[in-house]
Amino acid sequence: MTFNFRLMLRMYFKSIFAYHETGARFTFKRFIFVLSFPIWYGFLEITNWICLFLDEIIFPGYRNVEIKKPVFIAGFPRSGTTYLHRLMDNDSQFSSLKLWEIIFAPSIIQKKFFRQLGRLDRAMGKPLYRMAIAVEDKVFAGSRSMHKISHFEAEEDEIILIHVFSSLFLTFMFPFDEMNQFSRFDTDVSPERRKKIMKFYKKCVQRHLYVFGPEKHFLSKNPASSSKINSIYETFPDARIICTVRQPFEALPSAISWVSYGFNQFNTADQTVVTEKILSLISHFYTYPLEQLDKRPESCRIIEIYDNLICDPGAFVKTVYNRFGFILSEEYQQYLDRETDKSKKYQSKHSYSLDQYGLDNEQVVSDFKPIFERFGFESVN
Repeated sequence: MTFNFRLMLRMYFKSIFAYHETGARFTFKRFIFVLSFPIWYGFLEITNWICLFLDEIIFPGYRNVEIKKPVFIAGFPRSGTTYLHRLMDNDSQFSSLKLWEIIFAPSIIQKKFFRQLGRLDRAMGKPLYRMAIAVEDKVFAGSRSMHKISHFEAEEDEIILIHVFSSLFLTFMFPFDEMNQFSRFDTDVSPERRKKIMKFYKKCVQRHLYVFGPEKHFLSKNPASSSKINSIYETFPDARIICTVRQPFEALPSAISWVSYGFNQFNTADQTVVTEKILSLISHFYTYPLEQLDKRPESCRIIEIYDNLICDPGAFVKTVYNRFGFILSEEYQQYLDRETDKSKKYQSKHSYSLDQYGLDNEQVVSDFKPIFERFGFESVN
């Protein structure tokens, strides 16, 4: 069985009887989540799995879709992975999962239904689209300044693994130690479970390409992929992986801020507790991908620093294309030129500091010494 019923039930009952283990308080917000989870999650997964089952009968040909040179963007959170993802997703030779598809349409039947609904909506002047955007503006208002979330944007497809209760995103809802395995996927998830999860993920990719273009290269971005380097190559032997690396003094507080937002949607805890939990989850994302990618041929991986991407995104993407053998069209080159001009004028509205989260300068340098030494980052903040 691909769906991890045992883990789901254990996490749910621990939310009722052992929530104190998380270090967070059982507030009214948490009570509402625990009460509502079986309803919305149960409805979502029953619907999805019925449709996934029907795919096997109605569209069995999806299993023959060949996934050619898929690209996976990994790296520590807040290291430019989203920016790079959306840059490359604007090239028509690539195709990525959008958030609506990840959550509400993992099956071919659902994809076709929502695509047809979209056509009808456009014919009527987009009333449903405008309603969805209005709802998004309210629901995602707190995160938009850090990360633009929209059902119509390419998003982290790690989320699709919530449909087998094996996604790192579930740690926001269930911050128990048993869920930490998904932050160290290659090393901590059992080989048998790992194969089942990656088989499900591969089928999701095949379904996506079956609908949106079997000839396209699949494009994925997940910081969580940093812990799945070997699993990705085992599942997709033709894979190309890009790993972006950012100065720890900048990346750590920015990542803590973003992940804290997700944690606080379902939990209430002191920032010290949250920071400690976040660091225990994602510190692995800095060193592990570098260790594993160094063992692979340069033709199937690239490691680059964040500053190179932000300063000249056009040159960065061109380097990626040259390394992996992708064609850079004239139309896409013009798009990159425009984005490069924008990047030179862009100034972040956010400023994060280590002190803000109780982090010590010397301790960060000590904990991430290999990163500072390898990339020549300044060790003084």
